[in-house]
This record gives sequence, C-alpha cells and structure tokens, in this order.
Amino acid sequence: MFIRNVASLLTVSASFSLYASAQLAGQTIKFESILSPSQPGNCLIASSNTDGAAVVVGECGTNATALNSWVVPNGANSPGPLQIFGDKCLDVTNGANADGTKLQIWTCATGNTNQLWVPTGSDNIITWSGTTKCIDVTNGDLTDGNQVQIWDCDSTNGNQKFLANAVTSPTAFTIASKLAPSLCIAASANAGNASVVVANCDATSAAQKWSDPKNNGQMIIYDNLCVTLATGPLVSPSNGVKLVLQTCVANAEPQRWGHRTGQIINFNIKGECIDLTGGVTTPGNQLQTWDCSTTDNLNQDWVVTNTF
Repeated sequence: MFIRNVASLLTVSASFSLYASAQLAGQTIKFESILSPSQPGNCLIASSNTDGAAVVVGECGTNATALNSWVVPNGANSPGPLQIFGDKCLDVTNGANADGTKLQIWTCATGNTNQLWVPTGSDNIITWSGTTKCIDVTNGDLTDGNQVQIWDCDSTNGNQKFLANAVTSPTAFTIASKLAPSLCIAASANAGNASVVVANCDATSAAQKWSDPKNNGQMIIYDNLCVTLATGPLVSPSNGVKLVLQTCVANAEPQRWGHRTGQIINFNIKGECIDLTGGVTTPGNQLQTWDCSTTDNLNQDWVVTNTF
C-alpha cells in the first residue's frame, strides 16, 4: 500500500480523482465499460440469480438494480470476490485459464480461486487474481446479452476497461493503526483546535467516527470539525506538524487527505503523511505529519474500515 517513488508523491494531487472513483472496501459498484458510446452506458450484468448464469453486458440504466450492483468486499487493488445477490460471486467457468473462457456467477465459496479478482482504481482493469487474464468485453461488442470473457491483460485495450460507478458511499469510517491495531485515530475533544490523537478503538465512540460526505478528502467529525494542520497552510514540506480539529472549510487543502488504507497523504503539503508520532502507542499520543515513507514504515500504515 506504500507509494514507492518520489514522482508518485509529487503527483498525488493530480491523481486525487482516483480516490473518488476507486472502489472502497465494502462498496457497491456498477462496472461500466469505457466503450459505452453514451449514457447511461453498458455495464457488467448477471443474467439471473442462479448458479451458472452468464455475466453479460447490458444497459446500466439510470438506477442501480440487483442485476448490476457488485459488492467489492476488499476494495481496489486487493484480491477478493465480486459479489452480487448477496451470496453469488463472479466466477471463471470451470476455472479454465484460457483466452475466451466465459464468465458466470456461482455461489460464493471462501478460497475458491475461480472467484478471486483484483479491481484497480487507476487503469480500470479487473484482473483474475494470480493470473495474467482480465475481464474482457467479447469482441468489443456492447450488444445487450453479450457474455463477457477473460483474455490476456492489456492495459491499453478498451475491451478490458471498466469505470467503477459508486452505488453506495460510506456513511462513516474508522481508522486503526496497523502497528497497534487496538488504537484508532480519534478526536481528543469536540472543540476547535482539539488534538487529533490515537485512542483505544471503540466502535461506539463518536470521537472515532469520521465522514467525508462530499468525497473530497475531508475527515469530518462531530459538528463540522475537520482534521487539519495545526500550522495552517504550508508552502513546503515540514516534518512534525501536529494535527488538530478546525471548522471545515470547503476545498481547504490542509484539510484534505487521501484517507484510504495504507498511507494517508495530505493534499497541501505533498509527500507528507499522517504519522504516529515517535511510534508511541500510548493512547492520547497526538498525531503529526512526516515525510511519506518509501518503505514499510508502520508509523504511517493505517487500516480504514468503511460503514455503508
């Protein structure tokens, strides 16, 4: 989950839209082919709620339906099933690893490698986990009912690119430390300039329930308080800037964060991440920003759990 090079860190602002379109863990998605000539577009659709039902392309429709709403339990870039109808999963027919193998749905089974997929938030392809095959619109034909297949992955092939259109958005999220999983990011008080700290995780605590209803990167808590830099806006990276709560201001970059599992990057000081100060796992430790690590620095590794 760590960003591995300086160029990626410098371009994080330009790629902010990916946070809006990439699939979150537990999110429900409509997968729309980029070949769609016009809206409402052409989506991946299960032809019926039965084992062996073909997965086809069909008109997305203005509203999501049970036939085109896929749950992504593990989110983008993580292997996992693509679920539909609650208990069915996208499935490679007979597990045949060959170009042209058609896709179906089948009752979900833990560990069934025929049902493990890696959807990406960046290049819009969906890879069959552990293989070099991707979901592919057969012959690029968007005719309703055309059964989709797998084919050798090619990130330049439009037949394999699917936009992830959100059907659901998180109502709240919590953020736990990977270094100390019993600790969560929390507000120390319901007040302006209150410290942002780690505290013992408590699923019932309002101090740990964050939201981002506009999906613009803010981490909002209580009555319109946002995680921000205690210094206010900065013109250059600065290690050790403490985090506090302040009244939310629309599009204020010191209040915008890439709040996804892994590193949580600030959009004002590019290349600065939320950091567990000194690696101290004592509840009440105020969080800071620090240069985003290019190695696995657990002080900057966070696990986001979304509630839908």
